[in-house]
Amino acid sequence: MKKRRLHSGRPWWAIMAVLFLVSGCIPPAESPPAEPALNPITNRTTDPSQTGQQEASLQLTDQGRRLLASGRWDEAGSVFQKAISLYPNNAYAYYYLGQARYLKKDYTQSLAPLQQAELYLSGDPAWLARIYALRGRIDEALLKPDDARRQYQKALTFDSRNLDAREGLDRIQKLTTPVE
Repeated sequence: MKKRRLHSGRPWWAIMAVLFLVSGCIPPAESPPAEPALNPITNRTTDPSQTGQQEASLQLTDQGRRLLASGRWDEAGSVFQKAISLYPNNAYAYYYLGQARYLKKDYTQSLAPLQQAELYLSGDPAWLARIYALRGRIDEALLKPDDARRQYQKALTFDSRNLDAREGLDRIQKLTTPVE
Protein backbone atom coordinates (compact mmCIF):
# COMPACT_ATOMS: atom_id res chain seq x y z
CA MET A 1 0.00 0.00 0.00
CA LYS A 2 1.34 3.39 -1.02
CA LYS A 3 1.72 6.13 1.51
CA ARG A 4 -0.30 9.14 0.61
CA ARG A 5 1.59 12.42 0.62
CA LEU A 6 0.27 15.36 2.52
CA HIS A 7 0.48 17.81 -0.33
CA SER A 8 -0.92 15.49 -3.03
CA GLY A 9 1.10 17.17 -5.74
CA ARG A 10 0.18 20.74 -4.83
CA PRO A 11 2.65 23.15 -3.34
CA TRP A 12 1.50 22.98 0.28
CA TRP A 13 3.60 25.96 1.28
CA ALA A 14 1.70 28.24 -1.13
CA ILE A 15 -1.62 27.15 0.32
CA MET A 16 -0.34 27.75 3.85
CA ALA A 17 0.94 31.21 2.91
CA VAL A 18 -2.46 32.15 1.52
CA LEU A 19 -4.12 30.91 4.71
CA PHE A 20 -1.73 32.93 6.89
CA LEU A 21 -2.24 36.05 4.79
CA VAL A 22 -6.02 35.72 4.87
CA SER A 23 -6.05 35.04 8.60
CA GLY A 24 -3.96 38.14 9.31
CA CYS A 25 -0.86 36.35 10.60
CA ILE A 26 1.25 37.96 7.89
CA PRO A 27 0.84 41.72 7.80
CA PRO A 28 0.05 43.14 4.37
CA ALA A 29 2.82 45.02 2.59
CA GLU A 30 2.88 48.71 3.39
CA SER A 31 1.99 51.06 0.60
CA PRO A 32 4.36 53.94 -0.09
CA PRO A 33 3.49 57.19 1.67
CA ALA A 34 1.12 59.34 -0.31
CA GLU A 35 2.17 62.69 -1.67
CA PRO A 36 0.87 65.50 0.50
CA ALA A 37 -2.28 67.18 -0.67
CA LEU A 38 -1.81 70.45 -2.45
CA ASN A 39 -2.64 73.26 -0.08
CA PRO A 40 -4.80 76.04 -1.45
CA ILE A 41 -2.77 78.83 -2.99
CA THR A 42 -2.26 81.32 -0.18
CA ASN A 43 -1.82 84.41 -2.31
CA ARG A 44 -5.17 84.03 -4.06
CA THR A 45 -6.27 86.75 -6.36
CA THR A 46 -9.43 88.72 -5.70
CA ASP A 47 -9.92 89.17 -9.43
CA PRO A 48 -12.83 86.81 -10.27
CA SER A 49 -11.51 86.34 -13.81
CA GLN A 50 -8.35 84.71 -12.44
CA THR A 51 -9.91 82.56 -9.69
CA GLY A 52 -10.87 79.91 -12.24
CA GLN A 53 -7.34 79.97 -13.61
CA GLN A 54 -5.93 79.25 -10.15
CA GLU A 55 -8.21 76.26 -9.69
CA ALA A 56 -7.48 74.94 -13.17
CA SER A 57 -3.76 75.37 -12.49
CA LEU A 58 -4.00 73.33 -9.28
CA GLN A 59 -5.97 70.61 -11.07
CA LEU A 60 -3.31 70.45 -13.76
CA THR A 61 -0.66 70.23 -11.05
CA ASP A 62 -2.44 67.23 -9.54
CA GLN A 63 -2.67 65.64 -12.98
CA GLY A 64 1.05 66.24 -13.46
CA ARG A 65 1.82 64.60 -10.11
CA ARG A 66 -0.04 61.49 -11.22
CA LEU A 67 1.97 61.47 -14.45
CA LEU A 68 5.20 61.81 -12.44
CA ALA A 69 4.20 58.90 -10.24
CA SER A 70 3.60 56.74 -13.31
CA GLY A 71 7.02 57.58 -14.76
CA ARG A 72 5.72 59.79 -17.58
CA TRP A 73 8.13 62.63 -16.87
CA ASP A 74 7.98 64.41 -20.24
CA GLU A 75 4.20 64.55 -20.17
CA ALA A 76 4.25 65.69 -16.55
CA GLY A 77 6.67 68.50 -17.40
CA SER A 78 4.35 69.73 -20.15
CA VAL A 79 1.37 69.67 -17.79
CA PHE A 80 3.29 71.62 -15.13
CA GLN A 81 4.30 74.22 -17.71
CA LYS A 82 0.67 74.55 -18.75
CA ALA A 83 -0.31 74.99 -15.07
CA ILE A 84 2.28 77.75 -14.70
CA SER A 85 1.08 79.49 -17.86
CA LEU A 86 -2.47 79.51 -16.45
CA TYR A 87 -1.41 80.85 -13.07
CA PRO A 88 2.26 81.92 -12.76
CA ASN A 89 2.14 82.03 -8.93
CA ASN A 90 1.46 78.28 -8.59
CA ALA A 91 4.43 77.32 -6.44
CA TYR A 92 3.59 73.61 -6.54
CA ALA A 93 3.75 73.50 -10.33
CA TYR A 94 7.23 75.02 -10.17
CA TYR A 95 8.38 72.48 -7.58
CA TYR A 96 7.08 69.52 -9.54
CA LEU A 97 8.45 70.90 -12.83
CA GLY A 98 11.85 70.97 -11.13
CA GLN A 99 11.32 67.40 -9.94
CA ALA A 100 10.30 66.24 -13.42
CA ARG A 101 13.43 67.77 -14.92
CA TYR A 102 15.55 66.18 -12.20
CA LEU A 103 14.04 62.76 -12.94
CA LYS A 104 14.84 63.27 -16.63
CA LYS A 105 18.44 63.97 -15.53
CA ASP A 106 18.19 67.55 -16.77
CA TYR A 107 19.81 68.76 -13.59
CA THR A 108 20.78 72.32 -14.43
CA GLN A 109 17.34 73.02 -15.95
CA SER A 110 15.65 71.84 -12.76
CA LEU A 111 17.15 74.61 -10.63
CA ALA A 112 15.22 77.62 -12.03
CA PRO A 113 11.74 76.24 -11.24
CA LEU A 114 12.91 75.29 -7.75
CA GLN A 115 14.09 78.85 -7.21
CA GLN A 116 10.61 80.11 -8.16
CA ALA A 117 8.96 77.56 -5.87
CA GLU A 118 11.19 78.73 -3.02
CA LEU A 119 10.05 82.33 -3.52
CA TYR A 120 6.36 81.44 -3.43
CA LEU A 121 6.66 78.92 -0.57
CA SER A 122 8.94 81.00 1.66
CA GLY A 123 6.46 80.78 4.55
CA ASP A 124 6.03 76.99 4.46
CA PRO A 125 8.87 75.14 6.26
CA ALA A 126 7.85 71.64 5.12
CA TRP A 127 7.82 72.63 1.45
CA LEU A 128 11.08 74.56 1.81
CA ALA A 129 12.65 71.41 3.26
CA ARG A 130 11.45 69.46 0.22
CA ILE A 131 12.90 72.07 -2.13
CA TYR A 132 16.30 72.04 -0.41
CA ALA A 133 16.37 68.24 -0.28
CA LEU A 134 15.70 68.10 -4.02
CA ARG A 135 18.45 70.66 -4.59
CA GLY A 136 20.72 68.41 -2.55
CA ARG A 137 19.94 65.48 -4.86
CA ILE A 138 20.65 67.71 -7.85
CA ASP A 139 23.99 68.78 -6.38
CA GLU A 140 24.84 65.12 -5.73
CA ALA A 141 24.05 64.29 -9.36
CA LEU A 142 26.24 67.20 -10.47
CA LEU A 143 29.04 65.77 -8.28
CA LYS A 144 29.04 68.70 -5.85
CA PRO A 145 29.05 66.93 -2.48
CA ASP A 146 29.80 70.05 -0.41
CA ASP A 147 26.89 71.94 -1.98
CA ALA A 148 24.66 68.89 -1.56
CA ARG A 149 25.58 68.66 2.13
CA ARG A 150 24.67 72.33 2.64
CA GLN A 151 21.32 71.85 0.90
CA TYR A 152 20.48 68.77 2.98
CA GLN A 153 21.45 70.55 6.19
CA LYS A 154 19.32 73.52 5.19
CA ALA A 155 16.41 71.17 4.52
CA LEU A 156 16.75 69.69 8.00
CA THR A 157 16.69 73.12 9.61
CA PHE A 158 13.22 73.59 8.14
CA ASP A 159 11.98 70.04 8.79
CA SER A 160 14.12 67.75 10.92
CA ARG A 161 11.97 64.77 9.87
CA ASN A 162 12.73 65.14 6.15
CA LEU A 163 13.81 61.60 5.27
CA ASP A 164 15.22 62.55 1.88
CA ALA A 165 17.58 65.06 3.48
CA ARG A 166 18.65 62.60 6.19
CA GLU A 167 19.39 59.87 3.67
CA GLY A 168 21.22 62.37 1.47
CA LEU A 169 23.46 63.44 4.34
CA ASP A 170 24.22 59.79 5.08
CA ARG A 171 25.18 59.19 1.44
CA ILE A 172 27.42 62.26 1.38
CA GLN A 173 29.03 61.24 4.67
CA LYS A 174 29.83 57.77 3.32
CA LEU A 175 31.29 59.25 0.13
CA THR A 176 33.50 61.78 1.88
CA THR A 177 34.62 59.73 4.89
CA PRO A 178 38.06 58.19 4.25
CA VAL A 179 38.28 54.42 4.70
CA GLU A 180 40.78 53.41 7.38
